[in-house]
Amino acid sequence: MNYADQKVSVKEKMSFGLAGLGQNMIYNFSATYIMIFYTDMMKLLPAAVGTLMLVARVWDAINDPIMGSIVDRTRTKWGKLRPYLFAVPIPMAAFTILTFYVPDLSMGMRLLYAYVTYIVWGMIFTVSDVPFWGLSAAMSQDPKERMSIVSFARILCNLGMAISIIIPPLIISAYGGGKEGYLISAALMAIFGGGLFFLAFFNTKERVSNYGEKTTLLGNFDLVKKNKPLVLLQTSRMLGAFRMGLGAAGIYFAKYNLGDEAFFTLLGAILIFSMIAAIFFTPFLYKFFTKKQLYMGSLIFGAIAHFLMFILGYGNMPLVFGLLFLAGMGLGMNDVVMYAMVGDSVDYLEHKSQKRAEGICFSVHTFTTKLQTAFATFAIGWVLTLTGFIENVAQTATSLNGIFWLISLLPAIASVLSLIPMFFYDFTEKQHKDMLTEMHGAQ
Repeated sequence: MNYADQKVSVKEKMSFGLAGLGQNMIYNFSATYIMIFYTDMMKLLPAAVGTLMLVARVWDAINDPIMGSIVDRTRTKWGKLRPYLFAVPIPMAAFTILTFYVPDLSMGMRLLYAYVTYIVWGMIFTVSDVPFWGLSAAMSQDPKERMSIVSFARILCNLGMAISIIIPPLIISAYGGGKEGYLISAALMAIFGGGLFFLAFFNTKERVSNYGEKTTLLGNFDLVKKNKPLVLLQTSRMLGAFRMGLGAAGIYFAKYNLGDEAFFTLLGAILIFSMIAAIFFTPFLYKFFTKKQLYMGSLIFGAIAHFLMFILGYGNMPLVFGLLFLAGMGLGMNDVVMYAMVGDSVDYLEHKSQKRAEGICFSVHTFTTKLQTAFATFAIGWVLTLTGFIENVAQTATSLNGIFWLISLLPAIASVLSLIPMFFYDFTEKQHKDMLTEMHGAQ
């Protein structure tokens, strides 16, 4: 089958997207609320939590290339990606709930409990994430179809993010801001999100199946080194790591700077709505700009919005809301283009090495995502500590400024740093099309 014939039905795109919605309900709930849950409900020190986040995420990130290698060596009648999407939803839901439970233990044992549950949760999530996003490249090699698959999925993923950001503060507030609200929120996200994730197994198809010879883990690292577009893209993302801390920092901003964590529902809604709007427009913009231009443009857009927020302060909240909307537009465009570029890098590597390795390419992507989160949350913990943060009390001016920098200055700097590697990114749309034609032909 040539790549121009690899069309994907609306039902399949919808199922893939709804699975992403469910996965993002779980992941973004944890990413947004876990830090404040640990500091304010478990009463763990911010620096200890930041260190936990770093250790857990670095360990979790190490697992990604291992998982990618396992996926690329898998051979079943269901494909190499889909079997994992059937196995993972139930354990992923169970450990999400356990992570947001406060055990009646000493402080040291609570910290140990947090380490064990959070690290296991991260390992299970790796088993879901690597094959799920690898599937987006295996469903079709047609660039237009792939952009459509990813765009549709990212819209629904962001709806999942919206649910996980908007609903929990209302539940937590209804339970007086106590630990019960966090546990009930976790259970809702886990059960509904895990159920939707099953759709990625039942209603999708792997059309691209050029397995080639099995390679070792070390052999896969050699493959990654040959994948220049992927290496540059992930380097760009790592330099912009602090852009991943916006949600976790935002809940502190709402609770302490604005005086009520329920405000995070409004902040989250603005951010998510703007991201979804940008994702809708991105396929249209792709008719006039390359993926590289859209990716770099989104970073510039975000940098300007965050710098303006830092300069103008948060005395005028409607202005802050407007700048957050603009920042979200940059994030949304960046989000969908980024996944499409990783998919293109799979094709690049196949052309260069005659090996198709969705598992290892997307595992590098998820590896970077987790390292981004690790460094962002580590930095949040230390900024809070260094500025004198104390949980559940009125903060000093220094601490309030530190929290505000977490959503303004640091994301702006990170966006600028992300631009640097992309000046060396030279894999063009024409090169991609010529490679696909050479490998598979086109009508």
